[in-house]
Amino acid sequence: MKNAFETKKQPIIRILISGLVILVACLLVCFTLVAALKRSYEKVMENYLNEVHGSVTSVINDIVESTDNIAYSCAVKITDHKYTIDEERIQNVLGMVEGTGYKFNIKYYSKTGIVYTSTKAYGSREATEKWIEYASEFPKLPSKPYINIYQDKSTTTLVIVRAVIKNSNLKGYVVVEVDLDGVFSNTAFDSVLKNGELFIIDKDGETLYKSNQGSNIVNGYDNLYKSLDKYCVKTKELNKKMKKEILSQYEGYLQYTTTKGYKMQVAYTPLSVMNDAGIVTCFKENYVGQAVQPAIYRSTLSCIVIMVLMIFIILYVWSSAKNANMAIEKMAYEDSVTKGKNINYFKEFSNYVMSVYKETPFVIYRFDISNFRYINEAYGHKRADEVLSACINIFADIFSDKELCVRMNADQFLAIIVNDKYVQQKMDQLLIRVNEQARGYGIKYPIKFKTGIYQIRKHDHDIDIMIDHANVARKSLSGDEKDSTMVYSEKIVNDMRKIDKIESEMQHALASGEFKVYIQPKWDIGSNTICGGEALVRWIKPDGTMVYPDEFIPIFENNGFIEKLDYFMLEKVCESMRQAMNERRAIYPLSVNQSRVFLHSPDYVENVSKIIKNYDIPAGYVELEITETVFDDEKNQMINTLHTLRKVGLRFAMDDFGSGYSSLNILKEIPFDIIKIDKEFFSESVTGDNTRWILQKIIEMVNGLGKELVCEGVETKEQSDMLSGMGCRVVQGYYYSKPIELQTYIDTYCKVYT
Repeated sequence: MKNAFETKKQPIIRILISGLVILVACLLVCFTLVAALKRSYEKVMENYLNEVHGSVTSVINDIVESTDNIAYSCAVKITDHKYTIDEERIQNVLGMVEGTGYKFNIKYYSKTGIVYTSTKAYGSREATEKWIEYASEFPKLPSKPYINIYQDKSTTTLVIVRAVIKNSNLKGYVVVEVDLDGVFSNTAFDSVLKNGELFIIDKDGETLYKSNQGSNIVNGYDNLYKSLDKYCVKTKELNKKMKKEILSQYEGYLQYTTTKGYKMQVAYTPLSVMNDAGIVTCFKENYVGQAVQPAIYRSTLSCIVIMVLMIFIILYVWSSAKNANMAIEKMAYEDSVTKGKNINYFKEFSNYVMSVYKETPFVIYRFDISNFRYINEAYGHKRADEVLSACINIFADIFSDKELCVRMNADQFLAIIVNDKYVQQKMDQLLIRVNEQARGYGIKYPIKFKTGIYQIRKHDHDIDIMIDHANVARKSLSGDEKDSTMVYSEKIVNDMRKIDKIESEMQHALASGEFKVYIQPKWDIGSNTICGGEALVRWIKPDGTMVYPDEFIPIFENNGFIEKLDYFMLEKVCESMRQAMNERRAIYPLSVNQSRVFLHSPDYVENVSKIIKNYDIPAGYVELEITETVFDDEKNQMINTLHTLRKVGLRFAMDDFGSGYSSLNILKEIPFDIIKIDKEFFSESVTGDNTRWILQKIIEMVNGLGKELVCEGVETKEQSDMLSGMGCRVVQGYYYSKPIELQTYIDTYCKVYT
């Protein structure tokens, strides 16, 4: 649940997705550019191959044309009318042209079957056969050359024949033979022959010449088209096109696909001097691909490097943004003390779970640790903070992931919990485990929660109001309740308004003297004289209205203001005693109530001792009244505190003995000087025999222990007589005197010595 909420609220995911989208877009752009670059390079290579093929074709045509010109020139010169056609003339003409072009052999074949070279003449059967061949091939167009290619086992020869005609009579033929293998050994053909094969074919595709320096790319048949059919796939239309265009005297460029799946470029050009013949260059399979590949590899590598850099940049930006976001989230959503979540996170999380689990009942718990300030001061901030962290960590261990607990501030906690039948059981378990953890940290003071609860209703939407309601319920608790849990109600709101009013006025009231010290005398029944008094506080406003102690004391104990009030009361009592002594008046012991919170303050002993010493109060004249509940927590420390204060002359009274569950052991263990029996204990003793008997035994026990006994709340003579008969000597109550102002007490009872 929390993971889903975390994912939902993390904007960094959107940043990463945006980066990935940009990266994919860049990848597509790079792939598109590489593909375009590949096509561009292929086009460049195709143009280059066409140029190479064109230059080769141009050289071949030049060779054929120049050789034909030589043959034609010889034929013309032999028939020059100035000369007769004889052996001398023929040899002279042939001798003049030898060595003027590519390596060739030039001969003259006479009609009579004699072969003439520049140096000799001879007759042969070969000459007769050639004569018959030439005569049959081109007798009708004597003005045109006869050009053909002949192959034997070792050589391929280009033959150009020109008829020698004089006076309209055919005299013979000039025959020029060019060794094509020698021609193609020229460096002008290297780029073609190293990377492909060159063919000269006739109109049907029959191979007239094939370069023997090639790598036999296309092999197997004398017919080029058949060889292409074997070596490549889907050649029918391509072969048809090439054949048609050669016959139509068009040059062209085709791309075949070999049986291995590679591309093979084929360029072709008609051989202008040979009717229907063509020059075809078949480049190596994948030649263009291999030529283009380095550039494509470099481009692809560049794209990959750019992509990798982009990925690193995106990852860096994402990581930086993530870290920044985590830092921001930590500041915004993490509690610095417990390392758990804070109130900001709690509000968002609560709104989320309430929207997702609309049918699930939830409650808001607002709780704090009772008297946490004492833990902080007595055990140090570090261990106190460990207790706070334990509350968060143990809560997460006990409750589900759709429930959450955070620290708001100080020792204030806030939780949203599923309101099922196990909620209280889980909270009890939380308290038990926190106490166990605290003991592990060396904290012996018991951990108690003071909890306010608000039950979320379906129409509730404002989480701040829900938190406030739970807090109102929490603040309505004083901390002394047996069950320190309160559920929000309208009655609590009204009570809290009263509390808020009191808290808003208390500081001003103390500073302006609205808190008055009243004294209720203690009476010695035996001598019927005053023997002391109890200091009581009254809050009297300037308009004369009174706020009674039972209205403000629990509030002050809850918010800690009781400490200031207790100091105020103690100092006023000591101040009045010192003033009375300075005026040579009689003084009597006065008791001052001390709250439980006050006693646990680490500076308590020092501050109280300072007040007693400052006013130089005689030993035994100031009594501190405390209840037995003070010893519920840290009993040994409290005993040490009393022993220390006893050394500065203070006496201690146990207040309200018998009002609650009183342990007799406390009378043995705690160094009390005075035991005060609560009025509730004997209010019905006149009519209750059992109660009278118990009271009698308590009085006897206290007297037997050698401790002073004071019975509070004596309101009738009958009660006074009964207590006197039981052995009680000192009483306090309205029968003898109601609480009176401090100055009235001094004027009435503290007489000046004469």
